[in-house]
Amino acid sequence: MVKILIDLSDEEDKIAEVYKVVNGLKTKQEAVKRMVRHFKVSITPTNLDKHDEYYKKTVKF
Repeated sequence: MVKILIDLSDEEDKIAEVYKVVNGLKTKQEAVKRMVRHFKVSITPTNLDKHDEYYKKTVKF
């Protein structure tokens, strides 16, 4: 588990509050956790040699 402290601007706070109310959630924390699921993340190693075995397994040529 990871805990993250986020300093939201007034506008961002309002967005999280509206998302919370619209989706019937109890806390803004739940709202932010659901909002994060709308993003897709891709991680690419930058400091590895492309011929390295670890790189080949990670990227899956």
